[in-house]
Amino acid sequence: MSRATRGVLAIAAASALFMAAAVVLAQPASRPPLVGFLPLGSESNAYDRSLVEAFRKGLREAGFVEGRDVVLEVVWTTNESDVAPAALRLVQRGAKLLIPVGTTASMAVKRQTPTTPILFISVGNPLGIELVESLSHPGLNVTGFSDNLAELSAKYVQFAAELGNAPGIVHYLWYPGWTDGHHRFQVTERAAQALKIKLRTYAIDDIAEVDRVMAAIKKAGASVVIVQPSPFTFRERDRLIASATSHGLATIFAFRPAAQAGALITYGPDYDDLYRRAASYLARILRGTRPGDLPVEQPTKFEFLVNLKTAKAVGITVPRALILRADQVIE
Repeated sequence: MSRATRGVLAIAAASALFMAAAVVLAQPASRPPLVGFLPLGSESNAYDRSLVEAFRKGLREAGFVEGRDVVLEVVWTTNESDVAPAALRLVQRGAKLLIPVGTTASMAVKRQTPTTPILFISVGNPLGIELVESLSHPGLNVTGFSDNLAELSAKYVQFAAELGNAPGIVHYLWYPGWTDGHHRFQVTERAAQALKIKLRTYAIDDIAEVDRVMAAIKKAGASVVIVQPSPFTFRERDRLIASATSHGLATIFAFRPAAQAGALITYGPDYDDLYRRAASYLARILRGTRPGDLPVEQPTKFEFLVNLKTAKAVGITVPRALILRADQVIE
């Protein structure tokens, strides 16, 4: 081969390498996976927004940078019926994983997108509603974090018994039109029986009934009413508390914002911590762990708030022992 021929071949090879490099450089970098986050609530609500920020904090703690390692698309939903259509739209846009919040929402997402990996948050009874096959080995494409609220039923009964003006009787308001409502109702009944306390129960099907129901509770001799935790009572907490207070009743809730809205006592999971921990599961799934191999996690931190302004407004004396146990006292 002549020197000239070798030169031509070398130039051609260099040109081919240059063209190949140009093609590679022209190709867009692989996109990070899209994850759909479906919290119930509103971005304008400080508490709702703080939970999403707690999740983002957990992602950062796990070493993930939004935009580089994952695209987290937050789609706010104001009621459970909006969740399934929103989930389907996210999957059609290429979402690799969905994060629904709450029992009803998580069940709806599973039905609507049965093959998409799901990381749920704040589901009370995931095994009982058949969202997972077991708590230790959820199976298939679903795992997540339970809020464990049914197991706190005995606490709520004890609080009501300590604060009520009729020894041995507590009053309980619940919303029956919810997937897990009957389960929580039954657990509370068993807790009351174990404590030898009579449980008087009142169902509310629509928030328009709130004044009638609260009047009936007051007429029955109540001074305190336990409000069963559910998506309905969380969403309608302001109206429930306002009506109760106007009838001279104090309320016991599971959610921190209820104390700030005027509930006498709130006791439940530290949801900031729950959301932050849930982000670690997202990180593990994106690194290759199958959701069904990750056990369902329970809350590890709880928060107890007492609102003494409400106690004064309805004429209840809160035992000093309860005040000393509180994580926060509103005065």
